[in-house]
Amino acid sequence: VPKSFADEIFLDCELFGSYHSYIRCKMLYDGRNAMTDKELVQKVHNGNQEALGDIIERYYEDIFRFCLYMVREEEEAYDITQETFLKFIKYGSSYRRNNLKGYLLTIARNLCFSFFRKQKESNQSCKCEWIEKIPEQKDKIQDLETSIYLQRLLNELSLENREVVILRIYEELKFKDIAKIAGCSVSTVKSRFRLGVQHLKKMMEEEH
Repeated sequence: VPKSFADEIFLDCELFGSYHSYIRCKMLYDGRNAMTDKELVQKVHNGNQEALGDIIERYYEDIFRFCLYMVREEEEAYDITQETFLKFIKYGSSYRRNNLKGYLLTIARNLCFSFFRKQKESNQSCKCEWIEKIPEQKDKIQDLETSIYLQRLLNELSLENREVVILRIYEELKFKDIAKIAGCSVSTVKSRFRLGVQHLKKMMEEEH
């Protein structure tokens, strides 16, 4: 990809090295936020590299939050989020779907599972360190204490059930869209969601 806004995001360490530095860049691109995903993707297909930056700005928080809840390590979540957009930059010209967020979440999901496979192969268990701060982009999470509590409960779910709960509750995706991301049937997704919610409810009842 030639020198562009997207290249600057990932090649300039001072710009992308900090999540907060990245967020501060939002004010520079508000004028383009009114464009739909379809319009942005069309611009990418037409060789408009700035559109890549708009897509990154629009979905960075969603992808990072998903990765953080999945891998439970902030540094790894940053790395996987960055790799997700790097892959989109590399293969974005071939994108033909109608659900851009779902497409990006699919990439992130595959990278998360690859991360877990590599850990298993190297016989390394997840550090599962306490996360001091979880970005709070949703009104459902009102404060840090609640965030950490919910994170701890999610950690007790199986990887498959945790994934579905995160995508359904935090990313507010439909079951059919989650099924496409997870590569399974809608009935399987609903079953995993039901089991995950039941487990969460049981843990909360036991603690109170």
